[in-house]
Amino acid sequence: MYTISLNFKVTDTFEIESQMDVVNSLLGAWRMNGQILGDQFPTAKTELGYFVYVNTLECDSISDKNRNKYVKKYTDALTEVGLSKPEAVVVGKEPECQDSCTCLSTEFYILYTTYVTLETPLRCGHCFNPVPLYKIPKTYDDEYYNIICWQSDYQSCDSLQMNCTVGERFANNQMGTLESPLCRLGFEVGESISSKTGKPVYYYLYKGAGKNYEAEASRKCPKCSGAWAQSEPLHGIFDFMCGECKLLSNIAWNVQ
Repeated sequence: MYTISLNFKVTDTFEIESQMDVVNSLLGAWRMNGQILGDQFPTAKTELGYFVYVNTLECDSISDKNRNKYVKKYTDALTEVGLSKPEAVVVGKEPECQDSCTCLSTEFYILYTTYVTLETPLRCGHCFNPVPLYKIPKTYDDEYYNIICWQSDYQSCDSLQMNCTVGERFANNQMGTLESPLCRLGFEVGESISSKTGKPVYYYLYKGAGKNYEAEASRKCPKCSGAWAQSEPLHGIFDFMCGECKLLSNIAWNVQ
């Protein structure tokens, strides 16, 4: 993952509010098109214009070759409020994040995220590295709104259960119960990706607490009741994998 500085130079006099409205709209369009990551974009106003810092999976993620109709719309709107197309400078690589997937093909994808993850929630089943969303067909209108909204909701729940102060039980139920609204939405997102790519998408079912290791290791798939224990955890995380139901899970973290 890369940190990139964007310099929007002022070319004409306009109100700051009007200029920032277009800049923020462009940032939102880039985000929903999978070109930039997260939802926090530090911004600085200088005499020459605006500097915005964003994170991307690839050094050329915000290239025009990856844009959609919304990105084009707000890029074109910059000149209408006296701003130039942004000059992008790669500041450097984010040292604690994974590189993007470079596999030529994969047999399946995994939908997986956590409260500290900045990368896309779509992982390659082979290498487990994040897949840039703009590398797959659009899943909602001309963007990836459904994937990114699911990720945001999941990370909110994961933050609640990690903080252990308020909403912990609610969050655990959302992430670990098949019929929860969060899981149902996740399955829908996985199906939309699968229908567009022709590749199966596995959904990760979180398991935080269990009685003991033996009871956990003997768990069956909660959807079909079939055997799904792996001889070795997939990618060092997923102790369970059901090919029929496209489900992954782990032995409860508290008994590992």
